[in-house]
Amino acid sequence: MEENTLLHRQIHPSFIQKSEVSSQAFEATSSAFTPTPKDNKMLSVYNGDKFTAKQAFEHFVANYSSVGVLSVTFQEVKTVGLSALEDNIPFDGHAYIDYSTCETNGQIKSKAKLLKKKALDRGWMYFAQQ
Repeated sequence: MEENTLLHRQIHPSFIQKSEVSSQAFEATSSAFTPTPKDNKMLSVYNGDKFTAKQAFEHFVANYSSVGVLSVTFQEVKTVGLSALEDNIPFDGHAYIDYSTCETNGQIKSKAKLLKKKALDRGWMYFAQQ
């Protein structure tokens, strides 16, 4: 992934609050897509080098719910003190934002809010017509 590679995050309908995205959209503890303990604080995203936002959405909604896609760049993830890696598991182009350096839920929430702001500043990369 390059510095400007977009990392596409699916936004579950429950993450929309008062027409605004909850910071849960990028929290490792978000309700619908909460990484289990075995996931080790890894937040799933799509590698924008392999998927457009629309392609990521269509791939995801074949099995799960999403209202659309917000994205952050690989560089933006680094600027908040996190990393992102492509693991291609369970599909080619799967990546994750690594929150494992966060020692507390407060740190996770703080970084999630920063990522949410960056994504919202960019705007919806794809939004499903309801």
